[in-house]
Amino acid sequence: MSLSDTFLQRVTHLLSTSVGTRVRLVKTEPITEGWSAQFGMTSPWPWVARCTIAAETALLPASVIVKARHPAKHFRSESERFHNEAVALDFLTRIESEACPRLLAASHEEGILILEDLGTGPALEDLLVGHDAWRAEQGLIAFATILGQMHATTIGHAASYYHVRNRFGLVDPAFDRVSILGIDIRGAFRRLQEITASRPYLPPSVGAEEDVDELLRLLAEPGPYLAFSNGDTSPANCRWSENGLRFLDFEHACFRHALLDVAALRFPFPGCPCWSHVPEEILQRALDAYKERMGRSCPEVLDPNRYSKGLTAACAAWTIVRATRLPKLEEIDEPQPMGFSRRGQLLDTISTTVTCSQQSRSLQSLAAWLTDVRQALRLRWPYLPLTQPVYPAFH
Repeated sequence: MSLSDTFLQRVTHLLSTSVGTRVRLVKTEPITEGWSAQFGMTSPWPWVARCTIAAETALLPASVIVKARHPAKHFRSESERFHNEAVALDFLTRIESEACPRLLAASHEEGILILEDLGTGPALEDLLVGHDAWRAEQGLIAFATILGQMHATTIGHAASYYHVRNRFGLVDPAFDRVSILGIDIRGAFRRLQEITASRPYLPPSVGAEEDVDELLRLLAEPGPYLAFSNGDTSPANCRWSENGLRFLDFEHACFRHALLDVAALRFPFPGCPCWSHVPEEILQRALDAYKERMGRSCPEVLDPNRYSKGLTAACAAWTIVRATRLPKLEEIDEPQPMGFSRRGQLLDTISTTVTCSQQSRSLQSLAAWLTDVRQALRLRWPYLPLTQPVYPAFH
């Protein structure tokens, strides 16, 4: 897919209408910067373009980013994703959040988003796969800080967000709290139970179900931890600009337990193609930066007991969802552009949750079962090292 002339004419009309004067598109070019554009699933992103514009007004910058609704045949074609992103960017722009590019104009009917152009600076993933450990560490800390800022400034705004979001089709805030990337966590656990029960080499989930009930209760009732999330906390979904780091990609935006995003940082980034480990001391500095910023609006994040138990529940939820990939991993350990083992990634994901459980002394039955699952998989995959490597920047 490329943006058609007809589509670009609609973009011109939308921009002109938004500022009350004629706007011309001088040049349109694809977005090609970043590790994901070169080695990720799509190279580059054909539904996103950078447009240089000419207009007799100071209300518009020299260039903008145009994003089109995915075509019907695309696996991300659901209209809900477009509406999520459009409403999320409008919401964050209205509250003057510094966590995302400003939304300049949008048309839900025509599937057009026009955003502030953040430039061609690196994403966090570009720093992590680079050769400068200091820049990578500072990037991770900046990522955690802006995440804490986004959470802190959106606490208490869930009702206003969903009020606008429901104008474009009803969504279920309760489901948002107990799902990850649209995947129901309880449904994923039942699927995982079926997977393990049908494989004699894997242990049964005795005693784990009560802990899953508990983690879902905690996520469903986040209390002061209920905050806005882009729904896909990833080192690819951000960009450095002259004003600092900003998040991108709000197709899964929702309000949910803030520590589900922090858990994605803790692993780190379990669902991301650009995955490896971060040295523990650096990861801890990033998590401390998050807590310092979030703690200004949510003092509960500074309560070590509540924080550690919440983080354990969030990590366990991510692990359950990721573990349902086991049948595919049994067939093949498919080569990955970063060079890590996908089977090893699953084992390390389980290990993170087990460690969090030990530290918080919570969800211990679930952690014991996951420990047994991990051991059974290690016996099946004896060639794997004890852990996967750190990001190249930290070699």
